[in-house]
Amino acid sequence: MNSASPGIERIFSWSSIDSKSRVGILVSILLICSIPHSSGQETITGWNEAESWTDYDLNAAVIHGEIIWVFGDSGIVRLSEDSGATWQNHTNLGNADLISADSYENSMAVMSSEGVIYMKDSFGSEWITIDSSQTGMKSIALTGVQSLVIVGNEGAIWQYTGQTWWNRTTSFNENLHDVDFNGDEDGLAVGDSGTILATNDGGATWDYREAPDPDCSIVSISYFNPYRMFAVSDSGQILYSTSPGGFEWQLREIESAGYNTTLATNLSSIDVVSSSKILFTGPDGFLGLSLDQGMNVETNILPAGVNTSFNDHAMFDYVSGIVVGDSGVILFTDRAGENEDIGFQIPDYNNFGEFVEYADDMLLSGFIATVKIVLFGILLGFTIGVILAMLKTAPTSFKNILERYPTNQIRVLGAVCLIIGLWLLYTGVNRFPELQLEGLEYIFTPVGDPRGFAMFALGLGIVTISIQFILADKKLSGPIFKVRPLNSLATVYTDFFRNTPLIVQFMFIHFGLRLGMRIQQLMEGTFGDPGVDGIDYFFYGDRTFLSAIFTLGLNSGAYQCETIRGAISAIPSGQMEAGRSIGLTYLGTMRLVIMPQAIRICIPPIGNEMVNLVLNSSLAMVIGYSELSRQGKLMIATTFQIFSAWGLVMISYFVVTWTLALLLRRLEEKTKIPGLGISGGA
Repeated sequence: MNSASPGIERIFSWSSIDSKSRVGILVSILLICSIPHSSGQETITGWNEAESWTDYDLNAAVIHGEIIWVFGDSGIVRLSEDSGATWQNHTNLGNADLISADSYENSMAVMSSEGVIYMKDSFGSEWITIDSSQTGMKSIALTGVQSLVIVGNEGAIWQYTGQTWWNRTTSFNENLHDVDFNGDEDGLAVGDSGTILATNDGGATWDYREAPDPDCSIVSISYFNPYRMFAVSDSGQILYSTSPGGFEWQLREIESAGYNTTLATNLSSIDVVSSSKILFTGPDGFLGLSLDQGMNVETNILPAGVNTSFNDHAMFDYVSGIVVGDSGVILFTDRAGENEDIGFQIPDYNNFGEFVEYADDMLLSGFIATVKIVLFGILLGFTIGVILAMLKTAPTSFKNILERYPTNQIRVLGAVCLIIGLWLLYTGVNRFPELQLEGLEYIFTPVGDPRGFAMFALGLGIVTISIQFILADKKLSGPIFKVRPLNSLATVYTDFFRNTPLIVQFMFIHFGLRLGMRIQQLMEGTFGDPGVDGIDYFFYGDRTFLSAIFTLGLNSGAYQCETIRGAISAIPSGQMEAGRSIGLTYLGTMRLVIMPQAIRICIPPIGNEMVNLVLNSSLAMVIGYSELSRQGKLMIATTFQIFSAWGLVMISYFVVTWTLALLLRRLEEKTKIPGLGISGGA
C-alpha cells in the first residue's frame, strides 16, 4: 500500500506548477542570487575602559612626569605608570573630595573641596599640605614650583607665593569655575554671567574681559599658546580668542551643529591638545573631539556599558591620554578618542557614478544656500538701487531749501553752523596724533579712528557750507547753494562700493564690522534663540548668511543705482512736468509716473547685473558660507576629483543663471512699452 499522500505530492510537485508560475519562481531565484553582498562597515570607539578599583567619582586627572594621577571623592588617589591601562592604589589625601589638580614642570598640586592643597614639588618628594582656610574653591592652577592660584565662589581669587596666601579678589563677584595659566605670568579665570578675568603678572592683579555672550556660564578654560585660548560654557558654547591677553573673544560657529553657536549639549571641561585638536567632556556620557579648532565636533562612541558623566582629561600628547568620570570610570586612548571605522571599503571616486552619489547631497545643499543669498541679495540690491537712483536724480539743492527764508536768517544759521563745525573739526583733528601716523599714512585714519575721522569730515563739510551761508546774497548765487545734498550722499555711497573689491567687502563686513553677528544678536534679543532648524534658523540662524546677503545687496545696489538713474534720465522731461501739473509732488510723480517707465526700460541691464550677482555670490566662501563654490572645495578635499568637482559646480551655477536669464527675458517681453524703441514695440 502506498503511504505517500497524493495531496501533498501534487502541492510540492514541480510538474503540478503552471508555466507562468515556474518562470516567476526562476526569475525570483535569479534576482536573489544576483544581489551583491553588502560590504559591512562598523564604527568602534577610540576609548578603552580601565579598572580603577573604586566606585567613587573621579573629578580630576593630571600627568606628572611619566605617571598619570587621578583624584576623586573622599580623598581617593589612583596612579598609572603605563599610560592609563592599569591602575594602582595610593594613600588617600584626607577625607574631603579632591576636585581640581594641576602640574607645572616638576611640581603637582591637588585641591580638596575644603580648600586644602596637597603638593609635590618634585617627582619623588612626599606630599606637602598647604591649608588655604578657604571654602567654596573650584579650581587650582600652578604658576611655579611652589606658587599657585585658586578661584571659587563669589569671585574669590587667592594666590599662594613665598609661603604666604594673598587675597586677589576683584570687584567682580560672580562664581568662578576654572583657572588656567600659560607659563607663570599669563592666566585666565572664567565663571558665571560670561565672566572672563585675565592676569599678566602671575595672578597678582586681574582685569575684566568682555565675553560675546554675557548670559552664559563659562565652566572651563584652556590655553594652547599666548595667541590661542578656548573656553566652553555649560550650555555647549565654544568661545575662542586669538588676541594676546585674551582681549577679544568670539563664539565659534559650529559647522557640525548647523552653523549654530552651541553644541546643544551640556559641557563640563575642555582640553586643547594641539593647534587644531580639542577634547570636550560633559555629563550624560558626552565625550567630544574636534580636529579643526571646534568648527566640527564629533561625539565619541563609548565602550559598551559605560554611560556616566565625565569630568577631566589628562593627555601625554595630542593622541595618548585618559578621561575620568563619575563612579570611578577611567578610559584611556592612543587616538584622542577618535571613532574608528572598521570594515570600511574605500569608495572609488574615479568612478563617476560613485563620485556623483557622494557629491549630490553637497551640491544640493550648496545650490539651496546659493539661491538663498541670491534671492535676498537681489531684493536688497534692487531696493537700494531704486532709492539711490531717486536720490541722485532729485533736483533739490540748498537754494531750493533756503530761498523761502530771509537772508539774515540764513546768515545767522551759517554763524551757528560755523561754531559747531569748528568744534567738530578741532575735536576730530586732536584725536589724530594718538594714531601716531606720518605723511600719507593719514589716509588710513578712517580705520584707525572712525569716530574721529567722522567728526573731522562732518566738521569740514559744515564749515564749508556755513561760510557760504554767512556770505549769502539775496539771490543765493554762491556755488554751495547749487549743491544737491541728496545727490552727494548717493554719489559717496556708489563711489565707495564701486571702487573697492567685493571680496574685501565680504571680509570687512563679516570679520571687521561683524555685521552678521550683530544682526543675529539683535534678532535673538527680539525673537529668541533660532535653534538649529525651522523658519527662525532659516532667516537669522547663520551669521555668514546675514553677512553674505548684506554684502551682495549693498554692492549690487551701487551698480543698479547707475542703471536705474540712466533709465530715469531717458524718460522725457515732459512726463515729470505732466505729473506736477496735475498736483502730484516730486516723489509722487517719481513713484506713479517716472519709475514704472524707467524700470521697464532698464530690465535688460538690471538683468545683467543680477546675473553678475549670482556669479559674485561664489566669493561668499571666503567668510565660510557653504554655497556652491565652498562645497566644491570640500568635495575636492575628500575626493581629489578636481575636474569632476568644478565641472558639477559650473553646471550648477549655469542652471541658476540660465533660469534667472530666462525669467528676466520673459519679464522684458511682457513689460515692453508699445511704440518705444526701434522695434516699434513689437
